Amino acid sequence: MLLFLVFFALSPIFRETSHLLAARALGYNPDLFYGVKFPNIYGYTHLDRPCESLLHTVLIFSAGGLGAGLVFLVLWAAIEDIVAKLLLSFFTFMQLSHGVLEALYGGGVLGREWLSTVPVLVGMVSLVVFRVVYGRLGWW
Repeated sequence: MLLFLVFFALSPIFRETSHLLAARALGYNPDLFYGVKFPNIYGYTHLDRPCESLLHTVLIFSAGGLGAGLVFLVLWAAIEDIVAKLLLSFFTFMQLSHGVLEALYGGGVLGREWLSTVPVLVGMVSLVVFRVVYGRLGWW
């Protein structure tokens, strides 16, 4: 449970920091905010001006989830504990799907409600799939 809470707390930190880095790389001056409103931990990256193009919007919006997903993937590869790997499979796929959906949200294709439900469902499916795979490989 403690490990889940640690990864849960790291998710918005990795995601918003990835948004921040992408925005700075594109010449924006973003502000970053992290907050806790029980039971949620959240973050928000605010740009100093509107995005100059659809490409900038897609890059900045997708950078959060994709960057966080890559960090979790690196952690998955580095950690040997099977329970940690299982939890990281959930957070990795949740963040990667969030990055794809957030780009679609930024482009005006999807509504905000998709960002709160679909990534969690993707993470839960990956959790089940990885649990079965780990069992078949004899790791569990």
